[in-house]
Amino acid sequence: MKKLSKVLLVVLLFMICPVVNAETIEHFYAKAGTDVVMQDDAKASVALAGTNVEINSNISGISTGIGDQVKFSGTTDYAALIGNNVELDGTINNDALIIGSIVNSSTSTEFNRDTIIVGSEISLSGEFARNVSVYASSVTIKDANIAGNLKIHASNITIESGNIKGTLSYPEDANAKISDEASINETVKTDPINSEEGNTYLNTVSSKIWSFACYALIFAVICLLFPKIITRISDKYEKVESGEVIEVFTKGLLTLILLPIIGIMLFMTVIGLPLGVIGLIFYGVAIYLSTIFTAYLLGYKIWQKVFNKDMNMLLIGLIGLFVLLILNLIPGINYLVAIITIVIGLGLIFDSIKASR
Repeated sequence: MKKLSKVLLVVLLFMICPVVNAETIEHFYAKAGTDVVMQDDAKASVALAGTNVEINSNISGISTGIGDQVKFSGTTDYAALIGNNVELDGTINNDALIIGSIVNSSTSTEFNRDTIIVGSEISLSGEFARNVSVYASSVTIKDANIAGNLKIHASNITIESGNIKGTLSYPEDANAKISDEASINETVKTDPINSEEGNTYLNTVSSKIWSFACYALIFAVICLLFPKIITRISDKYEKVESGEVIEVFTKGLLTLILLPIIGIMLFMTVIGLPLGVIGLIFYGVAIYLSTIFTAYLLGYKIWQKVFNKDMNMLLIGLIGLFVLLILNLIPGINYLVAIITIVIGLGLIFDSIKASR
């Protein structure tokens, strides 16, 4: 997780973000640096990145904070906080996603809707109005009032005190210490964490987060070295018609199917062997980069609908990658999302190469 936070920091320091000093910010606000502190209220979404990130204000939108040390003590509608060490002492009125090596929430923290927390060492206190899902190595619950269900996927679980009005579920082979001072409506034991099924989700979460960091870094490099490749996407798909969606999907599907067949055919001939090798290598690279192209198109359409401000290419790509990360973590639809992402991305790559010619 420490390596992850460093990679994310390096990526986000590439961002060229406007700096605004105002008592109340009324447009999308983004800032990157070493020490980033948000003290002004904002009637819009906020994205902050740095070594030390602090959010101490009232935000009417989505609060995104990424850094080594992330502290949240303000009020926000939604929160997405990622860091090595995440400290929570504020109010989140809607859903929250917290990812960190160490995550701590104080007794004054309020989560007013569903909460997902992923990390290594998690310590939770405060008020939770709905369901809480925790994926970690060790979890400690102390002075926490949870109105919904608490789902824990961890090896070591300690519940010192608190009130869980819903169902507490945790792996049957977890080392669980539950104090008599804790009030729990119902307890259910799930599949062992050491089973193949139990390990799969945590491994998936870790790999997806690492992939997110790698994709973000590669996207930043593409934006800096080949910005025209990216801007062609926003220029062509400023207004998306149903016919264009079908067209780019068809191009991507044909590329996915035909390119390896052509490469193998060339590979089997003496004259075409070098070209076949090059073609297969390009095919693998294109599939990998397809996620970046799809993420940018997705982020661009979100930017148009939600923010409707001057374009920030790197932020748009980061938004799209983050949305794909969340969708790929949802069981049941993650495989479908992955296939659609590859097909659309290959179609966009095909269009970019054709336009460059």
